[in-house]
Amino acid sequence: MSMYGATPGIVEMWDRLLRDHSKNTGKHLSATDYSIVKAVSPYLWRKPTSLSAWFIEEPGQAGRIDPSRESRLTTGIALCLEDRSVTSKTSSTEFHVYYCRLGVPMFREGGYTFYSSEEHFFSRKYFPCEDTPISTIIAVPNYHTCENGRYLSIQPNMFGQRMITGYSNLALPPLRVWEKEEEEEGDMLKPMVGFSWYLNQEESMKKEGEEGM
Repeated sequence: MSMYGATPGIVEMWDRLLRDHSKNTGKHLSATDYSIVKAVSPYLWRKPTSLSAWFIEEPGQAGRIDPSRESRLTTGIALCLEDRSVTSKTSSTEFHVYYCRLGVPMFREGGYTFYSSEEHFFSRKYFPCEDTPISTIIAVPNYHTCENGRYLSIQPNMFGQRMITGYSNLALPPLRVWEKEEEEEGDMLKPMVGFSWYLNQEESMKKEGEEGM
């Protein structure tokens, strides 16, 4: 677990709370049983929506079979979603972290598959203080999901994710309150380095389709 350089005492506090909380569900999970994932918290979006979700940015080692392959997040994996930007922008007074187990895929929108989740522990404070999350929905980038969500039809976007021009299935999470708006509406968002695998896959599929015509 990262905890951003937290003292051993604070780390032990988090671990004890997680163990005590998971006893009620018979899972007895400790902090080290959760895979740490970088995510965007639904609390500080620049343009809030009626329905919110946690947007995964970087899965890290979660779901990785071996170092040479991309991560694939599957139903049942224990995740620790951390929004590290919140901590840096609030002078460490807030620490948005959501411990959960990934549920089943529910629907898809541009660039993301949206999953349910089983809540284990949520806190908005650096010193762990259990709270009720405003959302237990988790948005996983399509290139990090397994095949079990690919059968879902794509719904109209309603979370404010930012689509990358030229790619119908690539998007970035909603802007946070401290992030700048695009200079001009409709400007092309440049693909990030982490999208290279997906871009290569999509180009290969296009070529195969053209050859088959």
